[in-house]
Amino acid sequence: MEKIRELLELCEGHPVYIQAHNFPDPDALASGHGMQQFLKQFGISSVFCYDGLLDKRACKKMVENFHIQAVLVKEMPKMEEDAVLICVDSQKNAGNVSVLPVEISACIDHHPTFVPAKYKYSDLRKSGSCAAIIAEYFQRAGIEPDNDTASALLYGIKIDTRQFSRGVTELDIDMFRFLKQFCNEERLSRLISNTITYTDLKAYVSALENVRIYGMAGFAEIEFPCSDDLIAMIADFLLSLDELDLTVVYSRREDGIKFSVRSQLSEVHAGCWVKEALHNLGTGGGHEYMAGGMIPVEKIANMGQYPDEMIRDCFLSALIDMHVEQQLFRQNEK
Repeated sequence: MEKIRELLELCEGHPVYIQAHNFPDPDALASGHGMQQFLKQFGISSVFCYDGLLDKRACKKMVENFHIQAVLVKEMPKMEEDAVLICVDSQKNAGNVSVLPVEISACIDHHPTFVPAKYKYSDLRKSGSCAAIIAEYFQRAGIEPDNDTASALLYGIKIDTRQFSRGVTELDIDMFRFLKQFCNEERLSRLISNTITYTDLKAYVSALENVRIYGMAGFAEIEFPCSDDLIAMIADFLLSLDELDLTVVYSRREDGIKFSVRSQLSEVHAGCWVKEALHNLGTGGGHEYMAGGMIPVEKIANMGQYPDEMIRDCFLSALIDMHVEQQLFRQNEK
């Protein structure tokens, strides 16, 4: 509670804004909504904002079913000079948070820190989801979250841990127990069982037709623009292939080439891998097991006549630079 009081004291008497990363996923939406509702219990009103789009069906259904009030950055009124800005599910300098007119005052996140930054308040720790950290605020303060908030937080935990099969910590498990007593299990079940549309299947087909396997690493281009979340879902899906422990899936869009990277090998930290692979072309980072990256459109011209081969070579070379056993990644294409 002492740490929570630090956050409350920082917010009291100021306009408060909560910012999720651009193109928020379910964990980001749940975390932003959860923090907004938590502050509300102490008489602190706030604006929950994001940049980009809610481009996944599940995210749109979350907003509708759990009555999440999230506004686009461009639709917000002018921010006050003394505003307190809280960043959730991301960090300053992470490359996936639009810069707002005021500095980030507080940061609550579960991702590794690649570029350290100073905050007036921070809660940065390893967990399978940021939603679990937010849920713990309710538990420690002795506050029962309402039905919508508990359901949203539990959904965020389930999705970011891939149904408790990826990156799970004791905190995620403890918060599952805590939230379960307050959530709407029927609505959760409907959301979890309906995550893709018929149109999404075209992206799966494109990836499967283009997948190339080098040892235990699989690379697949989706031949048309896709949302961040759909690229991530396909990267997860390709891990179901028996031959693969590493996947790199990417899609060319108006703003550049978007990547989603997955690792099931303890020797390969996905966030470090994509950061190293793209360091001369773009940005990247993330967790041990899942990460993302971006090559901005202005850099694509530097990739030569065969950009797909350059992408493959950058990622495979990064594995060697990371001192991963070479036999794991036989360079012969299957």
